[in-house]
Amino acid sequence: MTDTALSGVYVLDLSDGMSGGYCSKVLRDLGADVIKIEAPRAGDSTRGMGPFLNGVPNIETSATFLYLNAGKQSLTLNLESDEGRKILRRLIGNSDVLVESFKPGMMDALGLGYSELEKLNPALVTASISYFGATGPYSDYEGSDLVAYAVSGYMYLTGDEDREPLKAGGSQSEYQAGMAGAMSIMAALTHRDFTGEGQHIDVSAIEALNATFDGVGYYSAYENRGVVPKRAGTRLVQREPHGAYPSTLLPCKDGWVHVHYSPSNPQGIAMLTGDERMESDDVLSEMRGHADEIDASLTEWLKDHTREEIQTLAQEIRVPFTMVQSIPEVLEDPQNTARGFFVDIEHPEAGALKYLTSPYRLPESPWHAVRAPLLGEHNRDIICGALGYSDGDFQRLKEANAI
Repeated sequence: MTDTALSGVYVLDLSDGMSGGYCSKVLRDLGADVIKIEAPRAGDSTRGMGPFLNGVPNIETSATFLYLNAGKQSLTLNLESDEGRKILRRLIGNSDVLVESFKPGMMDALGLGYSELEKLNPALVTASISYFGATGPYSDYEGSDLVAYAVSGYMYLTGDEDREPLKAGGSQSEYQAGMAGAMSIMAALTHRDFTGEGQHIDVSAIEALNATFDGVGYYSAYENRGVVPKRAGTRLVQREPHGAYPSTLLPCKDGWVHVHYSPSNPQGIAMLTGDERMESDDVLSEMRGHADEIDASLTEWLKDHTREEIQTLAQEIRVPFTMVQSIPEVLEDPQNTARGFFVDIEHPEAGALKYLTSPYRLPESPWHAVRAPLLGEHNRDIICGALGYSDGDFQRLKEANAI
């Protein structure tokens, strides 16, 4: 097997849920060896998240868990037991990275705070992921993806102006926190290569979300011009009359398309619709100020064309109109097929399912398709093999509920 970008990097993932799971997934996809530490019997909380195979709840067939933990090893440890923490300490001594998502202070309560981890392994890079971060007046607050959308301001800008704020789909704060954690871990590993020193990384999911939804433009507009952004449905939040437009979703003959202005061809809308008004100086000088008029002209033209026709015609004149695809269409999209973005992976409980590969391509260290582990599948391999416990010790640990 070709050496991968993170070959030889050993990661302990003590996190529970999506953020830490995605963080260590990124590292695994880049070649790191990841041991997923799970609670005995129940496992990671994502094992209880649907959808499940055939709609039947099963901790081994959660689509969320299977995706986030493909290629990792599963070790069950009861961290509330002395034996469980003893095993973890031994693993820490031989690891490069530790990822955790306990509430701030919990690792200290377990006797595993960073000051203790640093004694066990001064070169260890530790990433703590929480909703509000480890400091500040909100650090002890409970959080969730919904809370992150609300506190970050993202929700305030999502939805129709005359309706309540909306949460966007998916769990973006979790994934953004995971990506921020993975990026900072790789930077810390580079620092360690030069200095030999590990460090403790503090990741806030709310800050990660806030830093990636273009909030800086809205804050700047408020601070410099007193402009308070408002929800604008599917349109750009920017409301200055001279602002660029369109950027919105509009209906067509067989669904929806995203219509977007083209800086290199501002007359493109007039070329598509045949509406000369759309290339007049009056409209082009204040496109956002003519949003209703532009939408009306486009909607009249779009109703007679399919999504594919619209996208093809727009591409020919370099105007970025894009059809909105359904999930089945995404799976069959020729671009995804050509790049091999979806692959089938066989799992002993879930069978063969389609998985997303890596969104980045490293030709010298390719992504490898490996299934997610069963709960505790690697207990014996790690405890008896890597750590050298005897079969008798292994049985004793099971009976003591340490694993």
